[in-house]
This record gives sequence, structure tokens and C-alpha cells, in this order.
Amino acid sequence: MVQPGESLRRYYHAATFAVGLAVFAAAAAQVLTDGLGPKLWLGVFLGAPLIALIARFPMVLDRGEGGIEVGFESSILLFLVCTMPTDQALVIWSLGVMLTQALSGKLLSVRLVNIGIGIIAGALAALIVTTLPDRDVVSPRGLIVVACAAAVYFLTDYVGSGLSLFLAGQTTLGAELLQSETLWAIACFVPLDSLGYLGAVVERSAPWWTLGLLVVPLTTLLIATRAVTRGRENARRLTVLFGAAVRAQTLTDRDAVLTSLVSDARELLLLRTVELRPEAPDLGEVGVRVQLGEEVCWLTARAANRARSTTASDEQALRALAAVASDAIGRLELTTEMVHVARHDPLTDLPNRGILIDQITQALEASDRGPVTLFFLDLDGFKPINDRFGHGAGDRVLVELARRLRQCAPDGATIARVGGDEFAILCTGLPPQEAGPLCERLVAAFETGVDVAGQRVQISVSIGIAHATRDETAASLLRNADVAMYEAKTQGKGRYAVYEPSMGRSRLDRLELVDELRRAIHRREIALVYQPVVSLATGRIVGAEALARWQRNGSPVRPDIFISAAEESGLIVGLGDVVLGQAASDAAAMREAFGGSHSLSVNISAAQLRDPDFLETVERTARTMSGSRLVLEITERQGVDLDAEVLAAMRTITDMGVAFAIDDFGVGFSSISYLHDLPAQILKADAALSAGIDRDDRARTLLRSVAFMGRGLGFDVVIEGIERESQLDIIRSEMPGAFAQGYFLHRPMPLDRLLQTVRSERSGVASGD
Repeated sequence: MVQPGESLRRYYHAATFAVGLAVFAAAAAQVLTDGLGPKLWLGVFLGAPLIALIARFPMVLDRGEGGIEVGFESSILLFLVCTMPTDQALVIWSLGVMLTQALSGKLLSVRLVNIGIGIIAGALAALIVTTLPDRDVVSPRGLIVVACAAAVYFLTDYVGSGLSLFLAGQTTLGAELLQSETLWAIACFVPLDSLGYLGAVVERSAPWWTLGLLVVPLTTLLIATRAVTRGRENARRLTVLFGAAVRAQTLTDRDAVLTSLVSDARELLLLRTVELRPEAPDLGEVGVRVQLGEEVCWLTARAANRARSTTASDEQALRALAAVASDAIGRLELTTEMVHVARHDPLTDLPNRGILIDQITQALEASDRGPVTLFFLDLDGFKPINDRFGHGAGDRVLVELARRLRQCAPDGATIARVGGDEFAILCTGLPPQEAGPLCERLVAAFETGVDVAGQRVQISVSIGIAHATRDETAASLLRNADVAMYEAKTQGKGRYAVYEPSMGRSRLDRLELVDELRRAIHRREIALVYQPVVSLATGRIVGAEALARWQRNGSPVRPDIFISAAEESGLIVGLGDVVLGQAASDAAAMREAFGGSHSLSVNISAAQLRDPDFLETVERTARTMSGSRLVLEITERQGVDLDAEVLAAMRTITDMGVAFAIDDFGVGFSSISYLHDLPAQILKADAALSAGIDRDDRARTLLRSVAFMGRGLGFDVVIEGIERESQLDIIRSEMPGAFAQGYFLHRPMPLDRLLQTVRSERSGVASGD
């Protein structure tokens, strides 16, 4: 059916109030005509407030969008019409109804229609009572008439209020009037109204003060009725809240929680106009604040037509429901955060290896799969940043590099951090010919360096590329890209390589090499050979450089291969300790052979200077080598970082009487300030500087400048790579005071041969040769 509009409802309110006001005016006019007596004044000052008081304890028939209050103040009405003139009774009753509505706090339109209904219902009830001859209420007939008057009052009040809600357009008239609670209301209403009749009987047949005895049953019945009504309502609401709380624990989606919140609120309040919005409730609405994670909303509903006795409990119930929703949202956010943390790198917030493998698997299993390419990236030279500036600075570098990866990667690519300084980029649909240009952009993005503690630090990246084949798996694709990355590293820093099946064997060989080298270091199976250092001023051997040698399964391994493997795998510190220990053991025999002052040089890695046990190792070695000058050589190709930690370690070692030599000088990061700041005593010019001095004047001039600069700065200068007599002649004539090493002078040799060579040299000098 078509519901009447709001305008019709307003007309109904106005008409009802007008009729009620007219009835009151007519009764008041008659009272003024008849005269004001003491009984009337007593009724006004006692009866009207009593009516308003009893009206505070109604029975609520709540039908959702509105509610009907069935009050029991009509018991006072029946008492009045049975004990005093009808016009006086209606005046007192009307004033009581007006006072009741004035204190109700409802909207003005609702108060006005309630006044009209109350006066009209009271007038009809009074009209029925007047049918009794001589107001003979103390009779069976009187009891029946009064009961009929009470029923007429109830039905008028009930139908009038229901019609008001019906005209609001929210429900049908039948739904408003034919409620299951109606019979319950009548069952309570008639006995309570009978107290008014009983009061009239007592007033006529007993002293007036006996009326006070009726206060006890009246109060008891009002409280009991209110308790039953509220008890049923509270039980219903608790059932809704319990169901909402249980259901909230099963919801796994934020939108589902919000939908359930609104639905539960409608069921809780028996209202359909419930909404979740950012604005606070307006006048005529009930609402509570809902905390949904970081978002704040308001759960609101219309309260204009809500029964007065349920408005406060509405807000309390909504607050409990909002707490359930807030807890559910908090649980979902915590679960989401835990899942995110479990599947993302906490430092860069990039996906971790687990997500990467899932994404690779999905890409490989896609029915419309196009090209699938995986890029595996490893930073070159990242460990020295951690060693020099600390792990906090290293973390900031990783965050910055992750940002650059996001900028360079194609749209839709998955960027993941799979290890300490290892990253991966998964691309789907990328043509194979575009893989190279992408790598070039990535390499260029890293070559700009990073700012660390106010210094610009150079860093590069090695990249392995693996294109998925038909039978590829996530694990095999990741392994292939890793293998290609290591192949790129072997070609030099800042390179990229595409995986080929032959690389797998090479990588496996490398891993096996590292594993066997680890065992060899543990078993101290590293041998030493010694290359003499010759003073060109005297032509005599003045010292030797210890060089590590390793035989794998009986075959020698090139030093550059196993030493680079040791550096990459972190075995360089252990290898250095073995070399120092062996050199210290050989020092006693060398000391006896030289018969005097000599130096023994040992190559070390910059990583050893940061090892917390290295100072103790050097001190123990120097003490064992007493009588021999220990020299620690640091290759300039490593680019020694002059941070406070390294300089402090070098100065402490220098204080022990141990000297430092800068090896391979001239091909790394040479600078005057570098030489000035480093606590070293020996400068070893790289063999590349001496290679062409007997054929190229510019090469000779360059080497001479380096030698003079070193001598001028107080360094002993050792020139490496002497392989021809013509080189030696130039150095002798143009660089006096220098020392030399090279195959033309002496090749690296075992200890016993070195001792024999030194002894022979001493014998020749002693015999005058």
C-alpha cells in the first residue's frame, strides 16, 4: 500500500492537538462559570504532579521506527471523574497531561499530539462514567462502566499514537496496532486503572486519609510493570549483542564488519534508518562514536519517535555494539599487519622471498603466460659500508637503494628483498630484448653512489638475468638468476649476465672450492712461499714477502682464485690468521739465516682490521717474531676506508712496532691526503708502473715521480714487477735508495730455498765475492 506523506502526519498532529485544546478550553470555561472551589485547587496542586509522576513509568511497546508508551496515569483520571464534577476532573487531567509532556524532552510536534490524544482519551473516558446515574460507582454496574471507561481510554490512546506512527510512513497501520504486546498491555492496564476506581470507593466510604494506603500497591505495580518491560527489552538486546560479538570473531573483511555493524544496530534498535557516517548525530538522533582503526565514524539512528524510556538505553546498547566492531577491526588490522610483516621485509617494506616465490609460481602457472624474467641483484662493496659506518647506516643505504629499484622497475613488476644485500625483480610480459636495457638503467641508478654520514660512497650492483623456460619452477628460476649474478660478479663490478646452463657447473665448482678452502683453513693446510725484497743500494736481500699457496687435491690453485673466493665467502679473516701463524713459525729460521735485521711482509685484508680479535693476533705474532720486523701489506685496490675504527686499529698496531705497507700503489685510489692520513711506512709501487720504464719515457717519468714523492713523504719505496735487467738499470740510476721485487731478481720460493739463498748471499759477501 502507499504510505501517507509527512505532510498528512503534520495535519493529523495539528488537528489532534486542536481538538484536545478545545476540550480543555470548554471544560475550563465551565469551571470558571461554576466557580473555583478548594477541592479544585487541591486537585490541581496534587493531582496534576501525581499524573506527571506516574507517567514516568510507562509500558513501552517499541515497534522500531517509533514506540508507543502505555501509561498508567489514567488511574488518576478515573479517580477524578468518579469523585468530582466532570469539567473539574478534565481540567485537572488536562493540566497533568500538559505537565507530563512538558517534562518529556520530546520534539514539539510529538508533545503536542500526545497532549491532544491524552485530553481526548480522558474526555471519552469521563463521558462514559457520566452515564452512571448519580455517579453510583459503588455497585457492580459502576465497576463495569469504569472498566469500559478505562478500556476506551486505552484504545483511544493506543490507536491515536499508532496512527501517528503509521502516518510517518514507516509501517502499516496493522503492524502498529496488532502487536503481540497489546494483550500484555491491556492485562496490566486494567488492573492498574482499577486502583483509581478503588480509590473512589474508599473516598466515598472511608475517611480521606485511608487513600494513602493505595500508594503501596500503586507503586509496586508501576515498578513491577516497568521491570518486566525493561527486562524483556534488555534480554532481547543482550541476545543481539551476544550474536554480534560471536559473529564479529568470524569476519575476515573490513567491509563485512561495517555491514554487520549497521545490520546489528538495526536489529538492536528495531530501526531501519541506521547509518555509519563521519558526522555526529543531529538533533532528534541517537548516536555513538565508533573507532575503526585510525578512522572515526558515528553510528546514528533517528530518535524523534523513539519511546522516551528507551532513548538512553539505545545509546548504551549502541556503545557496546561499537566496541564489538572496534575490537573486530582492531583484530583484522593486527592480523593484516602480522601477515604483512611475515611476508615483507621489515626494513624496506618490500616483499620477501616467500612472496617472490609465490609470485613466480603464479606467473609460471598462468594460462596466458607470456615471457617471465627474473633479475637477481647483489650489491658490490656493501659489507665495507656496514663495517665502516655501522649497521644503522647500512640499513639506511638499503632503504635508499630499494627506493631506486622501485623507480627503475617496470610497472607491475614484483620487487623483493631476498637476503641481506640481495634483491630480485620479477617481470612478466617483458620482451627478452628489453632485459639488457633495464639492467643498464639499474646499474646506472646505483653508480651515482649514496650519501653515508655526510660522505659520498660509491656502490655498484651485479645482476643476473634468468628467462623462464616451459618446465621452469620458481626454485629453479631463482637459482638460475642467482648463478647468473655470480657470473656477472666474476666479470667485474657493475655488470650483468644472462643465465646459460654452463654457468651452473661453474657456480657449483665455485661452491665446492669454497667448501674445500674452508676445510683447508681449518686444518691449516695453507702453505707459504717467500719472495725476497732486495735493496738496490747494496744488492742484498733485506726481507721477504710471505705469499699463500694452496693445493686442492694435489693440484695448485691460482692465488687470485682462492683469495678472491675467501674474500667473497668471508673466509679471508681465517686465511689471514693461518698465514700470520705460519709466518711467525718460520721467522725464527729466517732470523738465524739473515743474522741481523730483516723484514717479513704479510698481506692482510681490510676486513681483518675490523675483526675484534685481530689486534691480539698481531700482538701474538709480533711477540713470536721478536728480532724480525713484521710488515702488514694492505693492497690499495681494496680502497682502505680511513674511518676512525680502522685508523685506531692501525695506530695501535704501529705502536707495537709493526709497520704497514701500501701494496699495489698507483692503480687504486691514490691521493696525497690518503698517504698523509694512513699510518704506513712503506710504499710498494705496482708492477704496472714499472712494466714499460725501459721503453717509454712517460712511464719512466711517472715511476720516478711516485718514488720521489714516496721518499719525500718519508716512505720506504719498493718497486714491484722487475723482470728485465734494463728495468733494474733504470731504477738503480734514477731512483737511488729504492728497494725492488720481481722475477728477474728472485721468484717466490719455499722457506728452505729462501734460507739457502740468504745464507749463500751472506757467505759470498763474507768471502769478498
